[in-house]
Amino acid sequence: MRTTPLAPGAAAPEVGDAALVVAVEGGRIAGTRGSDGVAAWLGVPYAAAPIGRLRWRPPARVDAWRGVRDARAFAPQCLQAARPADSVYAEYAGIQPMSEDCLHLNVWSAAPPGERWPVMVWIHGGAFQQGSGANPVFVRGDLPRHGVVLVTLNYRLGPFGFFAHPALATESPHHTSGNYGLLDCAAALAWVQRNIAAFGGDPDQVTVFGQSAGAGAIVDLMASPRTLALFDRAIAQSFGVTPMRSSDDAELSGREFARRIGADHLEALRTLPADVLLARYLEQPERWMPIVDGAFIVEPVIETFRAGREHPVPLLTGWNRDEGTTFAPAQDAFAFERRLSSRFGARADDAARFYPFSRDDEARAASRALIGDDLFAWGVWRAARDHARGAPTWLYHFEHAQPFAPTQRYVEAEDARALGVFHSSEYPYVFGSTAVLTRPWRDADRRMTSLMQSLWLAFAKTGRPDAAGVPRWPTFVDTEPTVLRLATEPVLVDVPRRAELAFLDGTVA
Repeated sequence: MRTTPLAPGAAAPEVGDAALVVAVEGGRIAGTRGSDGVAAWLGVPYAAAPIGRLRWRPPARVDAWRGVRDARAFAPQCLQAARPADSVYAEYAGIQPMSEDCLHLNVWSAAPPGERWPVMVWIHGGAFQQGSGANPVFVRGDLPRHGVVLVTLNYRLGPFGFFAHPALATESPHHTSGNYGLLDCAAALAWVQRNIAAFGGDPDQVTVFGQSAGAGAIVDLMASPRTLALFDRAIAQSFGVTPMRSSDDAELSGREFARRIGADHLEALRTLPADVLLARYLEQPERWMPIVDGAFIVEPVIETFRAGREHPVPLLTGWNRDEGTTFAPAQDAFAFERRLSSRFGARADDAARFYPFSRDDEARAASRALIGDDLFAWGVWRAARDHARGAPTWLYHFEHAQPFAPTQRYVEAEDARALGVFHSSEYPYVFGSTAVLTRPWRDADRRMTSLMQSLWLAFAKTGRPDAAGVPRWPTFVDTEPTVLRLATEPVLVDVPRRAELAFLDGTVA
């Protein structure tokens, strides 16, 4: 899976292995084969460049090219804010060029000629504001060596992916705006359906998997009436259903943004340099994300799941023990008290009983616990409960901490060990990419990699997460100990932090 990337736009290579030249929509592409026998095709366009007149339009079919296109180098990631260099997530992402022209995907396959292997399509996280399908922690592991074809993709982010405006709705045949990033994900999955057989993949066995915003995108795709038959199974890591903004509210926000930057019509907005648009967007406190647009997302996704109207595909989902430790907590008791009042209103005192504090250090810890429960755990639990009524559903709780050295420091924690089982800490175990990160890895980490890959791969291949050395994992029943605790000794348990999650459940209409 390791490849030596060429400069973007380099001349097509002379290809010694004819199997590495593949015909896809748009033309022929040439990949490369790693020393491990896995072939890779990188930076493959799945839609036309969303620039100029295509900014804030649904993804269009790719433009054809002549000859053989070089597919040995990753394309730029979508334009986004840079991460702090000392962030634990910067280590995950590495340094990558950025561009508004970013609708590309990557394919890895070791399938022998004539075979059709199950396909796993990864949608990255990053709060719908950041991220890339080419992050080293995703692309430098060994997952494709285990009998699946792996696809990773980019989709439009932030102001490019989720800008809503009445003028955009007026020009749309669906009379909607926003959600361009979700449309990109759907377009990439449609491309997989039409093209993946050329790489030895089976379009009838597609598992879409992702984490955080990527998992949120998957839940949204499950709820959309326009994505039927694009995938057969789903893995949603650390995100579930959440309340969503209406299109009217989002378009009002977009119109106010346009007024503030002095762009009073679409032509001015579409001709604004991309870096200027991003900079002006980052000046405002709010961030744009998926909305109820009335066409791709026809109602709040939480309502779709509550009513059982989502696609009834098998679902594997769960969350990590310490989801809130990489997010900024309330710094003292007074600030946390205000945060509780803002979030829960008249029920703030009830919330304080579930997230107790009397000192500043207790307030910081309680704040992190609330962030993890409120942003991630509750939505996963809620989605699992609703989906399990109509389709096979498995719920896990990841409890294995990465082994940080005592000297490791990040902006999120002065002592990295305090991060615990933080948000996204499962990445290297799922992808088999522990070597990418600087950690004193142990035998326990190698066992966890084997365990998680076995479960994820079995689910992608059979629709059931079965693995040797794991208790028989039943489908999720909320009233029974059916949650698989992924730890040194896997065991079935009841829903962790049920009382806190039940309280949060009671605060959502």
